[in-house]
Amino acid sequence: MTRVTWGQGCEQAGEAGPGYLILDSSPGAIPRLQDEDRKVYGWISATAGSEVGEIAAGTGLQQQEVEKSLGRLIQLRLARTDPASPFTYFAMAPETARVEILGPLQREIDRRQFVVDRTRAVLHELADVYQAGVASYAGPAPVEVIASPPQAAELTMELAASCRSEILCSQPDAAAAVASLYFRADGKSLLSPEVRVRTLLTHTARFRRELIEHMRAQTQRNVSYRTRSDGFMPLTVFDGQVAVFSHHVHSGGIVLVRDPAVVAFAVSAFERAWNRGIEFCTSYDPGVVDELSESTKRTILHLMVQGVEDRLIARRLNMSLRSCQRHIEVIMRRLGAKNRMHAGFLVSERGLLREQEEPMEPGCR
Repeated sequence: MTRVTWGQGCEQAGEAGPGYLILDSSPGAIPRLQDEDRKVYGWISATAGSEVGEIAAGTGLQQQEVEKSLGRLIQLRLARTDPASPFTYFAMAPETARVEILGPLQREIDRRQFVVDRTRAVLHELADVYQAGVASYAGPAPVEVIASPPQAAELTMELAASCRSEILCSQPDAAAAVASLYFRADGKSLLSPEVRVRTLLTHTARFRRELIEHMRAQTQRNVSYRTRSDGFMPLTVFDGQVAVFSHHVHSGGIVLVRDPAVVAFAVSAFERAWNRGIEFCTSYDPGVVDELSESTKRTILHLMVQGVEDRLIARRLNMSLRSCQRHIEVIMRRLGAKNRMHAGFLVSERGLLREQEEPMEPGCR
């Protein structure tokens, strides 16, 4: 905003104090001309000065309408008062008003454009310096894409062998979970005994015999497993410094990330999923099996209400379509629902999904 000296009689324009008018240059502050403004401006243009009563009598408008109109005309610099005669209004030429209003704005635009041009030139000059620095950087790339499955597997094994503190691993594919245990061909672990390993799997992994056999055979200490019903991305984090994601296009390929911010985000996402997981024991426990079944049904119910198709639900939970449909049949029977739309209505009416599932405490029951 710009404070402009204007003389007396500007009160109708809403100034900060006598003799000053606050000029707001924002588009919304420019008043729209009304029909009465044209009448008032035409009247005072044809006179040597008029008061509000004279203008009202000459235009046929109410005095209140004239006062509001004069306020808009003053804001547009099309009317003014004289300090010697503060209640008499005079007309100003539109060209004079244009210069007075737009002049300061144009100068401000020119100043800002100068700043923009100078800043652009400085940043353009530093772009070459940045590119030269990136080209000479000798450290590891923040993001590496390894599309070849053999190279990806070899690199992952090397990272595991060199790990010193902890590995976080989430693997929704139960068949691929065996590879995440990091065994050599002779059955011995690649990992140092001090390395802690936490692996997050889907509930369906509990029914994979080969996975359970590997878990029972391993001698690695500080190893723990939990499972969840819903799917999550394949992820491995080594020592909180390197994150390995599955490549979204190349099957068997990986994306290796060393950027600290991305790795920290991956660790945080893993911890949230881990805290809601159920501990995986190799021994059979009917109570745990029932709990897994109920956890799976809750997840399926969430997805059903969202309108996800059976096939996509089964894929997300890493189970067969037939198993998924059996869960859905039980859910529909419990709800007493005739179809999915009716099920969604009943879920909403009963508030079955309002309470979030509490994080599960570790421990076999």
